[in-house]
Amino acid sequence: MMELTSLEGRRPENVCEIGLVTLMYVSRSSLSLKGDYEAIEDIVQTAVSHNVKIQVTGALIYTEVHFAQVLEGPRADVHKLMQSIGRDRRHSDVTVVSQHRIRNRRFGSWSMAYNGPSPYLDRHVKPLVAGFYLPRQGEETVERLFSNIKRLYDR
Repeated sequence: MMELTSLEGRRPENVCEIGLVTLMYVSRSSLSLKGDYEAIEDIVQTAVSHNVKIQVTGALIYTEVHFAQVLEGPRADVHKLMQSIGRDRRHSDVTVVSQHRIRNRRFGSWSMAYNGPSPYLDRHVKPLVAGFYLPRQGEETVERLFSNIKRLYDR
């Protein structure tokens, strides 16, 4: 299991920052089972070093079938990062399921939180990737997934 990566000494989570957005996307993994963990480690290490530079924080979930990721930071930087993420061939069907302005970061201590595979969260990610939900159900599923991701890293 990979260690969680934190931005110790960075801005506290409860400090209001102007112009912040949070974005959550889900996608379908294109990784082969044999190469999964090395590829995930590469994703996390790249994100950690890059996100520190652009002041983006967040968390990554890998269910061994799907990805879910929360990104927080300056709007322009989050959107530029999403363009790059959308071109990454290690996943497909990239779908932004939530995006809005925020006053405070929920993952302010993490340039990219990751705690190993989380197959038990796939039941929340799968319907979002497939688009099998009514609008209200989608909002509830996104919020449940977000809460589970947050709870995973608050331990």
